[in-house]
Amino acid sequence: MKINFLYIITTALFLFSCGYKIVDNKINFKIDEIVSTGDKKISYNLKNKLSLISGAEENNLVKININTNKTKSIKERNVKNQITKHNVKIVSKVELVDLSNMKSKKYTFTKNGDFNVGSKHSDTLNNEKKLVDLLTMSISEQIIEALANYSNDS
Repeated sequence: MKINFLYIITTALFLFSCGYKIVDNKINFKIDEIVSTGDKKISYNLKNKLSLISGAEENNLVKININTNKTKSIKERNVKNQITKHNVKIVSKVELVDLSNMKSKKYTFTKNGDFNVGSKHSDTLNNEKKLVDLLTMSISEQIIEALANYSNDS
């Protein structure tokens, strides 16, 4: 009984003193300017998402440059050679410039997805819009995570 208790205490001491820290996803800087180029709608949505996360009281200022490109291609055709599926690929290149020490860090985020062609042209456009919104949301979450990691590293 004493050996089990001693074993549990020794194991607990080793586990609690391992040196791991909990990752803090707090943004430690204020976004001074966001410059977006490329696809206007996607860049606008990314800009809006990023402007919400800026720390208000922080002294470190950063500038974010976003270049977004959307590529739409044909994925599948049926026997009659009619298009049945499209593929959308969004590539977003983000450059983070720390204005206090003029260091920059570049990230590239890529997401792609497929959507079906509808029976009406408006259905196809709605399917594409929904997919682009989902991909944009996913890229914005990745950018926010990368910015949080950058702010915690510096």
